[in-house]
Amino acid sequence: MKNCKRFTMMGLIVLLFAMALPGFAFAAETPSFTLTQDRSDNQIKIAITGDKLKDMYAYEVKVAFDTKKLRFKSASSGVTGFSITPIVEGAQIVYATTKIGKKAGDSGKVVLSSLNFEAIGKGKAEVKLTDVKLVNSALESVTLKPNVKIAAELGSSSIFFKDIAGHWAIASIERAVELGFINGYADGSFRPNAQVTRAEFAAMLVRALDLQTAAGAKLSFKDAASIPSWATEFVGTAVDAGIITGYEDQTFRASTPIKRSEIAVMVARALKWQVDASKKSSFADRDKIPAWADPSIAMAAEAGVLKGRGANLFVPSANATRAEAVTLLLAMIDLKA
Repeated sequence: MKNCKRFTMMGLIVLLFAMALPGFAFAAETPSFTLTQDRSDNQIKIAITGDKLKDMYAYEVKVAFDTKKLRFKSASSGVTGFSITPIVEGAQIVYATTKIGKKAGDSGKVVLSSLNFEAIGKGKAEVKLTDVKLVNSALESVTLKPNVKIAAELGSSSIFFKDIAGHWAIASIERAVELGFINGYADGSFRPNAQVTRAEFAAMLVRALDLQTAAGAKLSFKDAASIPSWATEFVGTAVDAGIITGYEDQTFRASTPIKRSEIAVMVARALKWQVDASKKSSFADRDKIPAWADPSIAMAAEAGVLKGRGANLFVPSANATRAEAVTLLLAMIDLKA
């Protein structure tokens, strides 16, 4: 029942913005907007404040942020009324609030909303207020483009990832964060020893190569519907670049942990190597390496891009860890440089 009521209220907000008549004139000065930040360790709150407002009954803000260094967590409104669940598409957040019932809008200086982020990288991270739509109590609207921005200076990733201190790959993880191609999890962990899925590796690989992603990627895999929405653009980009293919049954298997042999082949494709099919690796367990992967593994090992797991074993069918994936991608970047 609560969910039904919430969906009804969200529908009312959508209807309100759709019905609002464009083009009301400001009685005096044009409203202005500012961004301010409040920091606590790796938590960053960005407040959006409007000034010189006149009878603001509802608002919608669009905010752009650096997804390589910040993770959006939540939003709250400074205006009494009903707010939609924030809509996050790529690097843009859309958030809206409206008053309910017959009442006057707010005027003067008002904190519209606060956006909460978690730092996942280091360096300068920018947050930009790109659009503000204001609706008055007569349901007249105006859209402004303030293009106001603020930058947060972020520190070391070892502060942000609570589980990498003392790990053998800490330097690689911190460097990868600095380069912007890896993220942690919502609980502040990186989970370096966790297995990396095919979808996660596709995202890492595309970011590491700095490939331009295209929104609305259309994938032909039979299980395309099961690919997470956040990964669709990355998988599509990697497929278009000829780096990633699916399985013989035309599936992608996004949530399946990626095997070390699969990673080797993808990296060889990413580096655009002319793979010699007669090439053979020198690992002690070469008899367990699939024939389709052995030449790529041999070339990657010779180039120093990948290594075995001890005792000269490659362990091709083992699932790669997040730390291993990061280390391998950094070696790939260095080889390309």
